[in-house]
Amino acid sequence: MNKAEIHLTAGTGLEVELLPFGATIRSIRLFGQELTLNYPQSTDYQTDEFYLGATAGRVANRIAKGRFELNGVAYQLDCNNGPNHLHGGVTGFNRQLWQVLKQQPDSVQLYLHSADGDQGYPGALQVWQQFRIVDQQLELSFLALSNKDTVLNLTNHCYFNLNNDGTSIENHQLQLTATHYLPTDEHAIPTGERRAVAGTAFDFSQAKLVGPALKLQDPQLALANGFDHCFIWQGAEAADLKRMALLSSEQSGRQLEVFSTQPGLQLYTGNFLAAPFVSRQGICLEAQGWPDAINQLGFPTTQLKAGELYQQQIVYKFS
Repeated sequence: MNKAEIHLTAGTGLEVELLPFGATIRSIRLFGQELTLNYPQSTDYQTDEFYLGATAGRVANRIAKGRFELNGVAYQLDCNNGPNHLHGGVTGFNRQLWQVLKQQPDSVQLYLHSADGDQGYPGALQVWQQFRIVDQQLELSFLALSNKDTVLNLTNHCYFNLNNDGTSIENHQLQLTATHYLPTDEHAIPTGERRAVAGTAFDFSQAKLVGPALKLQDPQLALANGFDHCFIWQGAEAADLKRMALLSSEQSGRQLEVFSTQPGLQLYTGNFLAAPFVSRQGICLEAQGWPDAINQLGFPTTQLKAGELYQQQIVYKFS
């Protein structure tokens, strides 16, 4: 079992530190400046409640009441977020030790075997995740295979903070290329509606400051104590590698672009971060499938058929 920290560099000023536990991004530094929230000790991640930099799976985000039906069979998963199943359950991929398969100075491939019935999910699942530095970007590639039909939705849960002093992300500017988002109920489950962002607090079509947006009067913001919503891409564009988000800090001059093949991006403004952090000290831009898709008619599918290859990509480009 390899528990050692993994350091990646390509000599371009970008350095990444990973932990096999949870396939976790512990640190991303550009020319020495830390760009993500992290704990002082690698052992702290074993009791982390915030999914800090972790790989979320089998299914990122929420499944209503932890229930779904697949091929006429009803499945009940553990509920670890009020009435819902969140980020793969009590012992999701963030709480499992991944195996190091291949390692180069600028890349590493991690592997996880998830047994049939793990956290209640059907199918023995194999997952390969590659982290690779190319110039000043970190590329995450996900591959997976199951021996039975199952559901799968993988993402990374980094909390970004581009300030050079770790202060609130409310001074960050954010731009999202999505035209619609998914409103939720009081349990953070999508209602099924696809709501246009135009003219709402959720309109980031032009770059704007996060802080003032958080202060706008909107019932959806009140429900989540901030942003914790999935912005969506529809139609042919959804599966392409596309630019989803641009985040920047005027204070440091740092900038992050997020690209992905996923059809959704969960914007989470760290509303419930607590010690050793403070609320809104980090912002998550989680490229993923739409929440509760297995239970929502017309949402892009998160089903993975037996023997079918799951392939998704997330790219974090820094400047």
